[in-house]
Amino acid sequence: MPAGGFKKLMEAFDLERCGNATMALGQATGALDDVSAYVQERKQFGKPIAEFQAVQLKLAEMYMKTEAARLMIWRAASNAEEGLPSILESSSGKCFSNTIAREVCGDAMQLMGAYGYSKDFPMERRLRDSWGWGIAGGAIDIQKVNIAGAMLGRRFDQRR
Repeated sequence: MPAGGFKKLMEAFDLERCGNATMALGQATGALDDVSAYVQERKQFGKPIAEFQAVQLKLAEMYMKTEAARLMIWRAASNAEEGLPSILESSSGKCFSNTIAREVCGDAMQLMGAYGYSKDFPMERRLRDSWGWGIAGGAIDIQKVNIAGAMLGRRFDQRR
């Protein structure tokens, strides 16, 4: 590898993390869109399940999580205008987006009941994909190590 090659490789990983975070956010956003339509159509006790407070609370939580992830990704990408995103911002965005994608897709699946679990609907695939994005490009826990290292201004040797 030529001089400076390792630094360029690490910077490319920072950019890849933003892409991964965006893909995870896409799964969460799609799940929220799908379940929002579902809860307005599905009736229980003579009314759409969206009328039940527990469903409303869950939808609000899912929305807040997706918007927080969107803002973290936006900040990392926006700050990249001066160069590539920092490891702190890209790892934070990836870690958070991967985590909330799993949560939002899982909550959406639960709200949809058996329909969410069925392969006849996209929710089952969304949940599987959200788990995959949390592994690809550095698992969630690895991102947390990156975050701590960037916060403290050092790298940790996990091999000793």
